[in-house]
Amino acid sequence: MTYNPLHLLTLPPTSIDPKPISTSLTIDSFSDTLWLGTSSGSITALCTPLTLTRNVQFPAHGSKLSSHPLGGYLNLPGGINMSVRELRVTDRDVWSLTEGGVCGRKRGGVVKWSVDDPSRSLRSMTPNPINSHEVIAGGTGPLIIANTSRGGDIVRKVDIPNSPIVKLSPSLSSRSVLSASLSGQINLLDPRLGFRSVNTVVAVQAHTGGLNGADVQGNLVCTWGWTHMQGHPLPDPLVKIYDIRTLRPLPPISFPAGPAFALLHPTDPSKLVISSQQGMLQSVDMSSGAAGSMFQQLDVNSYVTSMALSPRGDYLAFGDADGNLHLWTDHDTGEGAQLDENGQMILPTFNGYDGIKPEWPDQAEALPPIVWEDTTPLSLIGMPYYSESLLSNFPPDLYATDASPFFNPPTPIPTSVLNTMKMVDFVGYATTPKELKGKRYVIPSRPGASGVHKNKNGNDRTGGALSGRRNSEPRFRSEKEKLEKKNKSSKRSKKNVDQDGMEVDDGDEQVEDDNVQEQGEIPKYYRKVEIKYSKFGIEDFDFEYYNRTAYSGLETDILNSYTNSLLQAIHYIQPIRAVATAHICVDCKKEHCLLCEAGFLFRMLEDAKGRNCQASNFSRAFSATPQASALGLMDDNEKSTAPYGSLIQNFNRWLLSTFSTESIFEGETFDLRIKDIQDLSLQSSSSTPSAIDQVLGVEIKTTNTCRSCGFVSERDTTLHAVDLIYPKKTTTQPKFNDVLKSSIFRESTTKAVCSNCKSFAPLDSKRTLNSDRNQLPPVLSVNAMMTSSDLFEVWKTDNGKSKERFLEPTVQFEMDGDGGGRIEYEVKSLVVQIQEDEGTPAHLVSFVKMSNDSTSNWIMFNDFLVRSISEKEVFNFPDQWKVPSVIILQRVDSSDLLDLSGLPREVDKSVLFKDVSIAWNRRNALIKHKVLDEIELPKPGTLIAIDAEFVALQQEEMEFRSDGTKNILRPSHMSLARVSVLRGEGEKEGIPFIDDYIHTSEAVVDYLTEFSGIKAGDLDPNNSPHTLVPLKVAYKKLRLLVDLGCIFIGHGLSKDFRTINIFIPPSQVMDTVNIFTIPGRHRKLSLKFLAWFLLKKDIQTHTHDSIEDSKFALLLYKLWREYEDRGDEDGFEGLMNDVFTEGFKTNFKPPTDRPPSPNAFPPLRAPQITGKQPKSRKGSNKNNNNNNNQSNWNSESGGSTSGSAGGGGRGRGKSSRQW
Repeated sequence: MTYNPLHLLTLPPTSIDPKPISTSLTIDSFSDTLWLGTSSGSITALCTPLTLTRNVQFPAHGSKLSSHPLGGYLNLPGGINMSVRELRVTDRDVWSLTEGGVCGRKRGGVVKWSVDDPSRSLRSMTPNPINSHEVIAGGTGPLIIANTSRGGDIVRKVDIPNSPIVKLSPSLSSRSVLSASLSGQINLLDPRLGFRSVNTVVAVQAHTGGLNGADVQGNLVCTWGWTHMQGHPLPDPLVKIYDIRTLRPLPPISFPAGPAFALLHPTDPSKLVISSQQGMLQSVDMSSGAAGSMFQQLDVNSYVTSMALSPRGDYLAFGDADGNLHLWTDHDTGEGAQLDENGQMILPTFNGYDGIKPEWPDQAEALPPIVWEDTTPLSLIGMPYYSESLLSNFPPDLYATDASPFFNPPTPIPTSVLNTMKMVDFVGYATTPKELKGKRYVIPSRPGASGVHKNKNGNDRTGGALSGRRNSEPRFRSEKEKLEKKNKSSKRSKKNVDQDGMEVDDGDEQVEDDNVQEQGEIPKYYRKVEIKYSKFGIEDFDFEYYNRTAYSGLETDILNSYTNSLLQAIHYIQPIRAVATAHICVDCKKEHCLLCEAGFLFRMLEDAKGRNCQASNFSRAFSATPQASALGLMDDNEKSTAPYGSLIQNFNRWLLSTFSTESIFEGETFDLRIKDIQDLSLQSSSSTPSAIDQVLGVEIKTTNTCRSCGFVSERDTTLHAVDLIYPKKTTTQPKFNDVLKSSIFRESTTKAVCSNCKSFAPLDSKRTLNSDRNQLPPVLSVNAMMTSSDLFEVWKTDNGKSKERFLEPTVQFEMDGDGGGRIEYEVKSLVVQIQEDEGTPAHLVSFVKMSNDSTSNWIMFNDFLVRSISEKEVFNFPDQWKVPSVIILQRVDSSDLLDLSGLPREVDKSVLFKDVSIAWNRRNALIKHKVLDEIELPKPGTLIAIDAEFVALQQEEMEFRSDGTKNILRPSHMSLARVSVLRGEGEKEGIPFIDDYIHTSEAVVDYLTEFSGIKAGDLDPNNSPHTLVPLKVAYKKLRLLVDLGCIFIGHGLSKDFRTINIFIPPSQVMDTVNIFTIPGRHRKLSLKFLAWFLLKKDIQTHTHDSIEDSKFALLLYKLWREYEDRGDEDGFEGLMNDVFTEGFKTNFKPPTDRPPSPNAFPPLRAPQITGKQPKSRKGSNKNNNNNNNQSNWNSESGGSTSGSAGGGGRGRGKSSRQW
């Protein structure tokens, strides 16, 4: 059996893999086709051995790591391999296997079913010998059994010993599965016994050093692998052969070169083809003895990567590491080759008979010829028919702007300029006339194309003339202020008089009607919103443009922001919100507790009252949870087109289950159920379900009955999210309440191994409510489970015209049994997926019903876009751009089932009296704070000074334009590293009572030591010499100080509080950045400059220190209070004028060529107030009345200077002040 070269085909490069290699080959038994799988994850069909014409090509399922931000197939981090590991061809399908999944496709490439394996552990696959509709896949993890007739649904997973698996193959004679493991063992697994070893066969150890591969034909299996010699591994020179039926060994074949591939002849079991890695080929005929071996050298320059034999053994295909595909045949290809009448070589097909003909695309009909003459009409040239608007048909207003020469020709140069112009080298120069001075680079505004481009209905396509509508995009706050000043005078002139003689403002602040859209078009407020960044950062973004309600939205510039919609939906469910906010009041020890972070987030949303918030701390805890990453719940690709509908349902199921576990702390939980005699307190979790289970847990009892032996088994479980199971197609339209009831209480029949009789028999499964409670919970969380377009037809409405809807605002159904009766739920919130088409990224939107004492209305949350919406639109699903994902229902009688009045509502005040640290090597000499005594507990209006330092977890991402400007794509991701809080009054004024360094387990990319003072090791418990605490401990202290009503004093607090992710009511914040400024000026003065000019003190000389910064912010506040208490507004205004005058001279930086400031200076003295009560300056804090205490920071005296300006200004003659 000698093979001759026939073809050498070099695989073409791809955009992802410049040099793909063949990793898997198989020759079709039913068609004249060779199937090729490559290292880049693509599958190609090559037809006829004479030409190897490419028929189809498609990617293998699971080959591309779409969630990886870098993408790619080769040399990815973490050892990820994208190659096709195995191909199997049936009479109808082509099966492919990669590390990440298995897929079945039609021969043309259409997907029929697919199986995902997030752990990327698959190595081999085989059909189930006892069920033709199942596929078995295995590798380094458990066996996966999936149903190919149901789209690849995973039936079960089975853990087997001796993994990882190298080869799986069916044994039709014994209806078992041959398993060859990497350890070198071969075994037969019986699917009827749960894939345990066959009782009549004993597993054999084929190779002591491990197994490389195996090949199966009929009842024979050959293996090759490794052995040990003197303790060292080396390739086993023997190819072992076994009889599958009994695993009886047959005489091995010796191959001294070391086998890399061994293929059994498909039609003759006595023949074998063996190849080494370097291409040494041996054809063995075991029936002929030693004379039956033939040796050949394959034409490879590197090494062999794959090999396959045709169904009759007459063709040998193999690939090499240089990216070449070789085809050899045992037919004569030389002078003795058979030729046809045209002199072409005649070779049999790959499969040896006609078989299934490969499908080819239809040939396009030739266009009729056109005789082109001068008189030929142009109408003879046919134009294609387009059902959609062409890309070139975009509205003129996109290219013809107000100053575009395409629509508005440029204005002529004034004559006065032309008369004085002189030409120098084709360039004209002229002096500016008097009438044009002050107007350089100013172009008069003219109506562009958008002002006159009308649609067929006569309406402006862009929503109206530009002067009669609000801008379609938000302005930055800095730009709005400039524009408001500019238009302030023009607005007065635009006022007209109506018929009744009243003035009407005809300005440009008319509210745009977003509800107007063409038929089938998605309303604008459903579209994905993005945050834009100016040079002033995210604080300059105008969030008020998107939200004019009293309900706060959530920002999107954090990881896993897709969870915003579900968090908003859960936040407005009162029982869940009450449990979460009560959980933060107990001493929870878990560092990354999602229920704690949800409670902090819910408190922030309550306090913000319409101001934008972000769930950064929740996202941080969520990202640190290993279970979430293992379940594939992370989404770190903002350009992803992933189905967020199914992702949010998986997250909903996992989050509620996690909440249930975390609501039990130290073996105790809250008992919320109303009893006859109840004292709400912490109860043992052994007798009381978790607080979350009491709110939304469906206690289920599942009864399984074996039809074979009649054995009955019961199992109690708790459902936190109900997955809807829709009925098969019926003539009548199903109702939501019937589908929901059948999804909770359902009966099914499955085949499984009975634990009693050990037989594979049908089991009748019935699910009912637990008899102990026999009632549904106050809250139900439902996953819509929209997995196909057919199911959407159940939800689809006729654009709100039809009265019948699948989901109504209230859901009622009858309960069976002793505790039966009618139960009524109302829909409280929905989460829907919005996706314009398959090519655009999807996002999630939530609808929440807000119920007041007398009225109720619906609010839509599209991240930070918040607006009111009608109930009709909430329950309207006109097309698949709006698909339901999660529905949360609440019983109308939930107040009769739960008692929330006894839940704790205040954070334990003892956190302020404890000195907690997780640092192993804290040095007492570096402790700068002294915790509060119980008598020092802050009261409403207590002054405290605060400052925080941060480190960068992710650098800023930006792009530079061709004109040199830059555009911020994503701001840097900062994390709290240190927070210091000082006493602002009393005997210990100026002494810190909080100075916590924050432990972070995430990688820090920049400690920002120059600006934060944080060094490497300061945040590590093993190396830090400071007081180190988890983020939650420091956050809880700040949360308590806010609840106690403290007044926070600091410099630049808005950005600090934003990064800390806490909302402080404006009435409790005194920010010296906003105090020491002049209204109308955008410049914010630095603390270093203010301390130098006003306090005669140099700070931040080498690095930043949060205690030092907070001290001087408090000093500046005391200085301002003196002016306020005297009612000296003019004096403070003069002081600020002097500050800015000096600032312009020094570029608002302390000059370097000056003597250093003294090390200490006298304390501030309380102002002497006489006469009438001073008036308060606008913008001052009215809650502060504790400013008569004397500061005691320093005791040394110094010289005197003006109280108005340290640089020589005297505040317009006002009284001086002693330092």
